[in-house]
Formats: sequence, C-alpha cells, structure tokens
Amino acid sequence: MTPAVDVFSSNVSLNVLTNVARTIIMAIVGLVMVPYYLGEFGLSVYAIIPLATTITNYFLIVSDSLSNAFSRYMVMAVQRGDMDGANRVFTTSVIGMARVMLILLPIVVVIAFASPYVFSIGPSEALDVQLMFLLIAASSLLISFTASLGSVYMAYNKMYITYISRAVQTLSQVAVVFLLFFIDNPSLTLIGWSYLVSAAVMLVIMLAYLRRVCPTLRLSRGLYDARLIREMGGLGAWSTISEVGNLLFIQASLVVVNIMLGSDARGSFSIAANVIMMIHTVSTSVAVSAVPLAYRQFVQGDTDGMTNTLRIFSKFIGIMMSFPLVFLLAFCPEVLELWLGAPYPDICDMLYIMIPAEVAICAVSALTQVPIVFKAMRPAAMATCIMGLVNVLGAVAVLTFTDIGVLGVCATWVVSMLVLKIGFYPYYTNHLVGGGVWRYVSPIVGCYGVFVMLLVAFWALTRSFDMPASWIPVLLAFFAGFAIFFVVAMRFFFNRGERGTIVTYLPRFVQRVIRT
Repeated sequence: MTPAVDVFSSNVSLNVLTNVARTIIMAIVGLVMVPYYLGEFGLSVYAIIPLATTITNYFLIVSDSLSNAFSRYMVMAVQRGDMDGANRVFTTSVIGMARVMLILLPIVVVIAFASPYVFSIGPSEALDVQLMFLLIAASSLLISFTASLGSVYMAYNKMYITYISRAVQTLSQVAVVFLLFFIDNPSLTLIGWSYLVSAAVMLVIMLAYLRRVCPTLRLSRGLYDARLIREMGGLGAWSTISEVGNLLFIQASLVVVNIMLGSDARGSFSIAANVIMMIHTVSTSVAVSAVPLAYRQFVQGDTDGMTNTLRIFSKFIGIMMSFPLVFLLAFCPEVLELWLGAPYPDICDMLYIMIPAEVAICAVSALTQVPIVFKAMRPAAMATCIMGLVNVLGAVAVLTFTDIGVLGVCATWVVSMLVLKIGFYPYYTNHLVGGGVWRYVSPIVGCYGVFVMLLVAFWALTRSFDMPASWIPVLLAFFAGFAIFFVVAMRFFFNRGERGTIVTYLPRFVQRVIRT
C-alpha cells in the first residue's frame, strides 16, 4: 500500500469519529429540545415542528441525490489525478446546484403559504406556521447548496470537515433559539429564524476550508460543462427519485398520522418517528465513511474489494447498532420518563414494533451505495418508490378501515422496510456484482443472531435489575455495557479477515485494545 493510500485510508477513523460525534450532538439536542418545546408550546403545537422539518426534508433530497452524483465524479477525477477534470466537475456542480435552488425557491414559498390550510396546526397562528415553514425551508436550501462543496471533501476523504460544520450548525441553531426565546416570547417564527441563521453559519465554514483541502481548486464560468451536468443530472435524477421513495416511509407515515388522527396521537407518533430517524442517522453516519473507499477501489478496478468493504461495513454497523437498539427496548419506559417526564407507554409500544426492523436497515446501510457506484440507480429507485407507496397506502388503509391506530401504521412501515432492505438490496447487489446472494444476506442473518442474544441477556438482566431513574447511571450503564460488547463482538462475531479490515479504519487506541 502506497503512502498516498495510507493517508487516504487513515482519515476513515477521523471521519467516523466526527460523524458519530455529530450524530451524538444531534441526538442530545433532540433529547433536550423535545421536552423544551413541549414545555414551551404543549403537545398539540409541538407536533407541527417535526412536521415542518420533515416536509422541508423533501427539499434536501435534491441536494443529497445530486451530492451523490457530484461526489462520484469528483472522487474519480481526483483519484485519477485529473485536476482539470476535478475543476470542471466542481464548477459544474456549484453552478448546477445554484440553479436548482432558484428553481425550488417558488415551491418553498407556495408550500409555506399553504401549510396551515393543509395540515392540522392546533392552536397555532397561521402566520407563525407559514413563516416557520418558509424559514426552515430556506435554511434547507442553503444546506442543499453545500452539497456541491461537500463533494470536494469526500474526494480527499476529509468528510470530517463537513461533519464538523454540521455539528456547528446544530449547536448554533439551539444557541440562537435559546437567545431569541430569551429576548422575545417563544414562537414558531423564531424557531424558523434559528434554522436559517445556523444554516448560514454552516455555509461559511464549508466555504472557508475549500482552498486548504485543494489549493488547485478553481471556480470559473468557462469550466461549466453542459454535457457533464446532464450526465450527473441523469444519475442524480434517479437518485432523487430514490430519496423521494425513502421519504415515503417514516416521514410520510408522520404526515399521514398528522392529517388523519388527533393531536395527542400526532405528538406521540412524532416522538417515536424522531427516535427512528435518529437511529437512521447514526447508522448512516458510519456507512457513509465507506463511500470514498468504495469509489477509490472502483476506480482501481477492484470491484470485489469494493463490495467486500461495503459488506464488512454493513455487518459492522448492524452488529454494533444491535446493542443500543436492545438497550432502548429493555429500558424504554425508564428512558422516556427521564427524557420526557413520563413513561408514555403508547410510544414504547410503537418502538417495540419498529426497532427490531432497524437491525436489517442498519445491516444493509452500506450496500445502498452500490447502485450509485455502478450508475444503476433506476431499479433501486423504482423498488424504493414502490415500497414507499405500499407504506403510505397501507398506513391510510389501516387508519381508515381498522381501529389499530398508530400501531398499525408502525407495522405497515416495518413490513415495507423489510421487503425493501432484505428482499431487494441483497439480490440487486448480487445482480450488479455477483458473488451469490448469501454473501449479502448472511451479514443480516448474523446481525439478527446477535440482536436475539442481546435480547435474551437484557431480559435476564431486567428480571433482577431496576434501572435507576437518573441520567448519570443510565448513561454509565450504556457506555460501560457498549464498551464491553464492542470488545467481545470484535473478537467473536467477525472472522480474522473482517476484523483486520475493520481494525485498519479504527483509531489507534481502539486497535491496541482489540489486538491485545
């Protein structure tokens, strides 16, 4: 392995650590802000806040999808040493993304105006809801624009700069909302302003480090390539369709529940949905660190090595996520009571249904990158949209024709997600790469085996142990238990080759613990 490759690979652990740190910050902010908003506004008004952020996520799908396309072309240009090509990709990406944002702006205004007439807003003032939607959506457009910049950091495997800027954006959003609430009476409009200000802070940080990472980077109108934007846009279009399909799952379930049920049910389901989305964020935060490695191996013609890296990352994520998932299942009432001030048994029931499906979702998180690498997004996008529609129609049918309520919505989500993640992705990956379906299914089976063993262990533990009603012992128990589980899992749940690959990308102090 050459020194350049060593430098490139050595950033993986830093990328993972900063992304996990960002995810933890987001989780802590979520833990703090939910009860804070509940105290300031009440459950019925609070329900409109996650709805606004969910709706505006539909704007982020464009940037996320185009970012995948931009990153693919940028990484390949940089890995080939073609800096003229990299500058052409960068210029085309920036100008193309700016045009997309201008096209989306009128749609943002229309959605913001219509929001109080489409959704149930409880006792909230219509103007406050409209302004909050508008400002949060505007912040999403700013964040979307940074996707054209983030491709540079991915090309050099320095995604930690993007993650740090996102962490700063999250913390600054909280700081601004606290400041504004202190200066003036709490309102939904002020929440919108906090999102917009924090997005501007993130954009400044992303711009500031571009030249340091790539001194030869150049933005010039003359480098804009219409043919290239069409090519990237074609890949980005199918990726966008796939992301739309992804939003037809838990986010769409949240919208369906908001429209069809009462305010209390909406508020409870929005909290459960937030937990699920945080779990997705955690697993994605690790999976995305494998993407630059996959692109590099693809450029080098090492397709087998690329899929092996993605498969090992998927298995690693699925097994490591099993511990927090089981911990939450075992101590759900205690955690919710500490978090929200009450055990909320209805939320626990929702999580009992949905969390087991997260094992499979986490275990295939890295495999979802394979269609992008091979520029074969169309079947993946179609499968995602079909199962997303099944989820939406199933949720509507359950709420219309049965008395099951939100638990039926949760069950519909579980079935649709498992069909997509277990039924489609391993088979499609095998279609693109080969190696046999079992090569991609076996990590999922192994992850569920670990999940079941942990369930049995925690069941036995809860028979003789009551979790204290305080955050400090809960967090100490979680981190101590996870540290022990991590060492045991690395020693017994991975073979020598898998362990050697994983250890390469871990921080050195963790490598020493595992190897001793």
